Amino acid sequence: MKTYSCKRCGGKKFYAIRRGKKRCRNCGYEFKQRLGKLGLSKEKWKKVIFWFLLEQPIRGIEKQTGISHYSVSKAARVLRAVMVKDIPGVFSGTVEVDETYLGRQKKNKRKDQLKKETESKRGFGTTKQPVFGILTRQGKVFAKLVDDTEARNLLPIITKRVKTGSRVCSDTWRAYTGLAAKGYVHRTVEHGEKQYVRGKNHINGLEGFWGYLKRKLAAKGGVKRKYLPLFLGEYVWRYNYRKLELKLQINRLFKKVIDFSG
Repeated sequence: MKTYSCKRCGGKKFYAIRRGKKRCRNCGYEFKQRLGKLGLSKEKWKKVIFWFLLEQPIRGIEKQTGISHYSVSKAARVLRAVMVKDIPGVFSGTVEVDETYLGRQKKNKRKDQLKKETESKRGFGTTKQPVFGILTRQGKVFAKLVDDTEARNLLPIITKRVKTGSRVCSDTWRAYTGLAAKGYVHRTVEHGEKQYVRGKNHINGLEGFWGYLKRKLAAKGGVKRKYLPLFLGEYVWRYNYRKLELKLQINRLFKKVIDFSG
């Protein structure tokens, strides 16, 4: 569904007129829609999306398409922004919940960073960025950066993203203690006791996603914290649509770019 509006009056109904322009039905203002707020044609956008999905770096996409470095960089930011918003709906059935931490390994940190981490009392005693995730056994995942991993941070996300009455599998971290009181069937595995599977109760699927995410971020040489939401959204999207053929992935992202163009 197109979400752009008239820059002059805010109207949302248009006539399609000459040379790809649109005319506002309300005030008559004429304009040409800029896909993704960039001056790239439909064909060029699809080329960028194609190489982006093949995980080509910015300079690689620039070389393959002949598009300027500036435009490719901005297009990549737009694609990550639409990926962040293209998330699954409410989960149901059996789901897994877990948290992890993103950050440099100790061998790659400066002494002042190691000192700061030693003094930290947050989460499990780390200055790394906490991430919370939910995965349905059908293969879709939701992940979000969080300020902390206590119940006050995690339970509101679960109640918003998981249908009441669902079976929720987790480890024994204290933040999940109140799930049964919220109307969920709560099952746990005790990782501290080397217990990783108990019947159908496990969080192996989500731990597999964490491994995938960390490998992808490590391959980029790390990502600055301020950009983590965009890259997290990108890899959540890639994981969720990994079984969709490339042509359909391109079409899906292109439609999202059109919606973003307003």
